[in-house]
Amino acid sequence: MRILFALHLQNKFVVGYIGTHGMAHKLDFIVRAAKKIDNQAIHFLFIGEGAEKKKVVALARELGVNNVTFMDSVSKSEIAEYLSVTDLSLVPLRKTELFTTVIPSKIFENAAMEKPILLGVDGEARSIVEHYKAGIYFEPENEADFLEKLYRLYQDKAFYRECQAGGRLLADDFDRKKLALEMLKFLKTLVKNS
Repeated sequence: MRILFALHLQNKFVVGYIGTHGMAHKLDFIVRAAKKIDNQAIHFLFIGEGAEKKKVVALARELGVNNVTFMDSVSKSEIAEYLSVTDLSLVPLRKTELFTTVIPSKIFENAAMEKPILLGVDGEARSIVEHYKAGIYFEPENEADFLEKLYRLYQDKAFYRECQAGGRLLADDFDRKKLALEMLKFLKTLVKNS
């Protein structure tokens, strides 16, 4: 709670992005879309560093975007605390065929924290999120689709809760310890049968 007060985000619907601010992430697209949002309750929180951060911060200033807060990177031990103050996890990537095979690790971290995912990545990542109903996909770099999906998660409380429940299931099925034990069991069976 102290973070909400420190950042003046109490009573806000916080859309969080924690990670690299690089060329692949198209955060300039998100900032431009944020400028179109009239609802003062919706606020974006960007935490991290990267090659594009200065440009994205400058763009927000230039456009006069007042519903975005930028922070420097935080330590790994603090990430869970910052995730806890977000209402929604933003996972965007540039629109390119190359990223259809990418599965951002943010999906799993946020699912474990029961944060619905607003996903701008097609392909494998989309399949996982949609299978578990842990969030909603928007077409990368499609502003109208992004805003529509964001508003749905903000307004439709039943859908929001469904995404939280889906996140719990996703996180459980992709738990590293559980997967490691399954792999060990498989390897033991393989050795036994050879």
